[in-house]
Amino acid sequence: MNKLSTDELLRQTGIDNKYLLTRLAIHRMRELVRKKDKKSLENPKDKLPSFVLKEIAEGKVTMKNLVIKYK
Repeated sequence: MNKLSTDELLRQTGIDNKYLLTRLAIHRMRELVRKKDKKSLENPKDKLPSFVLKEIAEGKVTMKNLVIKYK
């Protein structure tokens, strides 16, 4: 994967701030760890954060996937 800058990811996804992009990435990483979905990594050399950012860039993970619970 070509390394994408944060600004490029924000532009591609339509997310308007870096905080929400970070929350989305963290949410997806936790989801994969909870499900122990290591098989989803296409290349075993891929690190989880890189894989998740790739998913976000490709549009597989969107803000609709993010559920933030406030108390």
